[in-house]
Amino acid sequence: MTMHLYMQTVGVVAAALMALGGGASAEPKGGAEAGRVQVAEVVKSAGPVAAVKPQLAERPKPRSLHQFRDKAGTMTFTNRPDKYKTRNDFVEVSIRYERIPLPAKYTPAPKPMAPSVVPRTVEDATLRDIVKRYATIYGLDESLVYAVIQAESAFDPDAVSPAGARGLMQLMPGTALEMGVTDIFDPLQNVAGGTQYLSKMMGLFQDKQLAVAAYNAGPENVKKYAGVPPFDETQSYVKIVMALDESYRKGGFAPNVRMANTSKYQFHHSLGKAPAKGSFTICFHSGLTQPADRVVDKEPYWFIEYANRSYPVRKDLVKSIQKAA
Repeated sequence: MTMHLYMQTVGVVAAALMALGGGASAEPKGGAEAGRVQVAEVVKSAGPVAAVKPQLAERPKPRSLHQFRDKAGTMTFTNRPDKYKTRNDFVEVSIRYERIPLPAKYTPAPKPMAPSVVPRTVEDATLRDIVKRYATIYGLDESLVYAVIQAESAFDPDAVSPAGARGLMQLMPGTALEMGVTDIFDPLQNVAGGTQYLSKMMGLFQDKQLAVAAYNAGPENVKKYAGVPPFDETQSYVKIVMALDESYRKGGFAPNVRMANTSKYQFHHSLGKAPAKGSFTICFHSGLTQPADRVVDKEPYWFIEYANRSYPVRKDLVKSIQKAA
């Protein structure tokens, strides 16, 4: 049996709509060696756009991005943890990416991080096994993992979003590299990486809706707005994922519900086979790229901003930043 069981999108979305009333990181081992970064233009965190000369990418310094939560639950992101470690009203939240465990029976020979020539498929039983395994490893409900997969890619292993997210769980290239993903389109590695990232967001925000919002728009935006960001796409995305999660928990993969009118509901992004173009193109050592509207230098990270999404990328993972002609 093939993935068709999972791609009964209309039925599950209908269930979701019925439920709606109709209506950063440790320094992992490995990774590509730092290359020459050609930066045409970057934005300093506290200054205007400034042109700089091409420069060598610096290796990450011992300090990295740290997260602290105050007594009210508000998150603070900083690369100067000494300012908060001694304060009684802040608690550090550790976000450490681990090399994803890949069982031998599913592990293919390493492949370049590019889509296959022939569209990939994954057997239903195999995908169930993969989701069950990594939901268990990272402490997530299987229903939530399925909900994110459906909302992100509609179970298309070769899907690419305009922002450059790829695969079943729409991993961003930098995030995938941090977790040791060598083939972002491989369903096993993609689900392993996506569940780990979602689990880290759950640990960071201690709230399912905020974790889902961070998965979509980036943790910096959730922190900035102290809740689900006020972007239409993110607001819609969170509602859809929450409703799909409930639908999967109650009705399984083919809930017996009445068809609903879905014409006025739009998913948070369209899907294709290549990312969109932005003011900048971020080129990774893996060979993948993603667009950016703005690039903010917060040593030892680049903060990538595109279409209401913001997340940090370690500089040693980036080969070059190219300004659009």
